[in-house]
Amino acid sequence: MHKNNINTLRFLGAFFVLFGHTFALCYGPRAGEDPISELIKGATAYSAGLPGVGVAMFFVLSGYLVTRSYENRHNLLLYVEARVLRIFPALWVTLLLTMLVLGPLVSTLESSAYFTHQGTWKYFWYNAKLFPDVSYRLPGVFLENPRAGGVNGSLWTLPVEVRMYAIVALLGVVGALRKRMVFNIVALLIAAWYFLLPEHFLLLHKLGHARLGLYFLLGALFYMNRDKLVLHWIGLVVLSIGLFLSFKNPLYNLVYAIWFTYLVLYLSFHQHIKFPDLGKHGDFSYGLYLYAFPMTQLNILLFGPDNPWFIMAATFAATMALAMFSWFLVEKPAMRLKGRYTT
Repeated sequence: MHKNNINTLRFLGAFFVLFGHTFALCYGPRAGEDPISELIKGATAYSAGLPGVGVAMFFVLSGYLVTRSYENRHNLLLYVEARVLRIFPALWVTLLLTMLVLGPLVSTLESSAYFTHQGTWKYFWYNAKLFPDVSYRLPGVFLENPRAGGVNGSLWTLPVEVRMYAIVALLGVVGALRKRMVFNIVALLIAAWYFLLPEHFLLLHKLGHARLGLYFLLGALFYMNRDKLVLHWIGLVVLSIGLFLSFKNPLYNLVYAIWFTYLVLYLSFHQHIKFPDLGKHGDFSYGLYLYAFPMTQLNILLFGPDNPWFIMAATFAATMALAMFSWFLVEKPAMRLKGRYTT
């Protein structure tokens, strides 16, 4: 039964990233963005384009669902197992395919030089653990593309995601997820820490990551207060008025983030809003997100950067095939392992 729109919104979020990245990769640095990003970035928090909106959707829903995941289990080992199985197997397969198949096919280096290059193995081992950050380049790969050398720029959000999982685990271990008021106080203190001393926030690696942490935290806050925060069109209107009144105000980014979180969850759970269920046959959003960037770069290499609409269509078709492979042969089997090692 189609009970909510979460899978559809996650899929759309991944598509937003693919769409926006296509134009950015075709145009190159400082040469423009996709038409939707050009239209909306004057009104979004942090001047985010369409890929930023898609990633924000991911983090809002992740904050909500991951907090629910820990509360349902109240067991650190089960929680960690579930998070590891959801994130890492698909990531590792993506890294291996990129490094072992795509890399040597398109690299300007000879195969022997490519496989003996330190950067080749750094790409896998550095990204496989998502700590402290990620690596974006493989030796000799995509050097002639407008966005030269970028192999998978989408990976930058995953270390932030994992660090937010760690925050939820910490809050769970100390008991903050058992009492809503305690969680709210702690969450507000964390938010204040983000805004006042972001350079000293230990669980985030870079200053720009705080905005994603904010969306995740707001998603978690809405989950913890779900019985008090009713998702109603009147609430959306009130927040929209507040958003309008705060435009160009120093607090605009925060007000926008609250409004955006409410909007995403309103669209996710409102009983009278039913989007087509894009997750009916599988949750392809993560695979779409993981493979879109390298496939876009590959298509630009093969067909040139002059027609981003064609590149976007070709990338979507190829990436959907890889996302289906990832879901049915990697992600879904990995999630079936839940409980085998912690019971």
